Amino acid sequence: MNPKDIEKLQKGIQRAFDTHDAAAFVHVGPFAEMLKDNPDRAIDMIFEVYNKALDDAYTDDEGKNVRAFIESIAGGPHEAIPSAVYNAVGEVYPYLERPQKDKALRRVLNILDGINYVYVQNSHTPFIREPLLLADISVCRWLYWPGVEDGIGLMKKYSTFEELKDETIDERGLFRRDRVRSDFVLATALMHGKYSQWGDNYIDVANPTFLDRVFKGIVAVDFARVPQEKLESRLKEFHEVWPERFKQRLDSIRQEKDWVDYTKFS
Repeated sequence: MNPKDIEKLQKGIQRAFDTHDAAAFVHVGPFAEMLKDNPDRAIDMIFEVYNKALDDAYTDDEGKNVRAFIESIAGGPHEAIPSAVYNAVGEVYPYLERPQKDKALRRVLNILDGINYVYVQNSHTPFIREPLLLADISVCRWLYWPGVEDGIGLMKKYSTFEELKDETIDERGLFRRDRVRSDFVLATALMHGKYSQWGDNYIDVANPTFLDRVFKGIVAVDFARVPQEKLESRLKEFHEVWPERFKQRLDSIRQEKDWVDYTKFS
């Protein structure tokens, strides 16, 4: 490849990255509104919106689409558009009926299943904010769970919970979107006794509705796939690491079983 071609390719790559936010705004913005107004129709369009936005972002000034090339060398797409799509779904996910959730989940998994799981762990699921959506994804595909390292890393930036609260939690008890990548990941890290001593502090200030979904998400990830013969040991582990106010909710959440039936997604 001659120097001019290399320069042209570099410019095309840079433009692609520069236009991701714009493509997300153009394509995912209206889609997010449709999810609220007509969720059944919008759910059918998840894969279509995802691909249209990425094709737009990776098309150069001459109309040449470089998406396949860039994704092949990068391992997958830049996270701006995928995260916008997943979080648009996440905004409505708690309010959908189970059949609608399953339908939306299947379409999200269709995207993720086409990508190497390591890239999914590093560049897709770490950006999903909604606990119930990320939990259902992880129940169906445990390899896609991003872990809590991102939350642990953020916590280490602060010497006290008050500092973290002032920087990352708003007056409603919700995480600030410009400071936190995944609300569920950070909430999980904050409450897990192995990584944090701030569990009760967080519960004190967290938005109750969101906190309820965090509790349900954690229980789903911890128990949805546990066979009966390992249940006792899992319960013991659970009671060793989570705050008392969370442990008091465990039985009722487990009985409710408001999580995906992963056997339908194998």
